[in-house]
Amino acid sequence: MNDWTRGKVVHNRHWTENLFSLTIDADVRRFRAGQYTSLGLDIEGQRISDPYSMLSAPDERPLEFFFYTRLEGDLSTALNRLQPGDTVWVDRQPAGDFTLDQVPDSEELWLLATGTGVAPFLSMLKTEEPWQRFRQIILVYAARYLRDLRYQELFDTLHLRYPGRFTFIPIISREPVADTLDGHITDHLADGVLQRVSGQVLDPTSSQVMLCGNPGMIQEAVARLRTAGFRDGTDNPEAHGRLHYESYW
Repeated sequence: MNDWTRGKVVHNRHWTENLFSLTIDADVRRFRAGQYTSLGLDIEGQRISDPYSMLSAPDERPLEFFFYTRLEGDLSTALNRLQPGDTVWVDRQPAGDFTLDQVPDSEELWLLATGTGVAPFLSMLKTEEPWQRFRQIILVYAARYLRDLRYQELFDTLHLRYPGRFTFIPIISREPVADTLDGHITDHLADGVLQRVSGQVLDPTSSQVMLCGNPGMIQEAVARLRTAGFRDGTDNPEAHGRLHYESYW
């Protein structure tokens, strides 16, 4: 049962025709980085809602969300049309366990994301917790085109704030772009390029892995990582080598 509160759109930033970020002023209860809440609009007399991860850190207001519009008529298409001052319904109660609470301390934390699945990772990286618990953090962020790869200014800030401890690896699949990898995340899990580029070891004895994004990527990546000795977090009693994942359609 949703506990709806009325939110007000502060800003709608259109990155591309289909990619946008909304900032929303809403009275939402305290959340953990990586959690989500539901956003809803009243359309033709019916409230339509979907869950979306908060890109904001828990102490940031207004809240920021990252969207990719899909088919005409989808809720994200209607959200894309919102203007500052418009109303959007927000569930007060955050939910989800895709948080660092589920991830034991380790040497390296690998974050593998496609598209808007990067949002919960950005929420985490804005907090001090991962930097206190992991020696190295590697963010692998894949998109179809360079224009879809957003929030570079945050990555630059993290490089400056945590020198030598943050590695950002962009992957672009549908156009050649200098200083990025081509193809897909799963390609480079198989060929060892992610380890060579980062200079870090992706190994179950010293690494934790979180994955968020396209379900196909997650399914294939998890299968490859299991072959390398990683295990699902819920199935693995050991401190290292756990997999934690969440799919974005």
